[in-house]
Amino acid sequence: MSLLVFAGASQFAMVQLFSQSAPIPIVIASVLFINLRHLLMATSLRPQLRRLPLARRLFAAFFLTDESFAMATGHFRRGGRSLAYYFTFAIALYVLWNLATVMGIVVGGAIGDPRRFGVDFAISATFIGIVVLAIRRPADILIAFIAALVAGALALARASTIAVITAGALAPVIAVFARR
Repeated sequence: MSLLVFAGASQFAMVQLFSQSAPIPIVIASVLFINLRHLLMATSLRPQLRRLPLARRLFAAFFLTDESFAMATGHFRRGGRSLAYYFTFAIALYVLWNLATVMGIVVGGAIGDPRRFGVDFAISATFIGIVVLAIRRPADILIAFIAALVAGALALARASTIAVITAGALAPVIAVFARR
């Protein structure tokens, strides 16, 4: 799945939903909702990618993740214009993700419960880092704080998949109103 679906949050949600015997339409809808944020990210990167032919834009879209978006956005904000930066980072991330997946398959059982090492917090830490690096204005702090509160409350209510979807959808809506 990691070779074909390069979207960690939706992969984890899909595995969790399958393990709970969720109906297939619920799994598909959840994955689609989680990945809707990619439309916003792609729209934001459109000015930098518009000169590419359609096939290369689709190629770039396959590698679009929260991390590659954050790195590309930072690069373009600093005045960078090279798309090689995006492609190098995004493809390297894809390769490393899949190598880590293979390592997990091979030696994952020997690790036991990954929570004892704090590995279960890795995705949360990644998203926190992305958010912190994206903060540019006081309104951004408010947006991040409200989205974190909502996501945290839903996660504590044992609705972690809904927390990801809700916080991901809520943050851009708050941003629109906060910046007006």
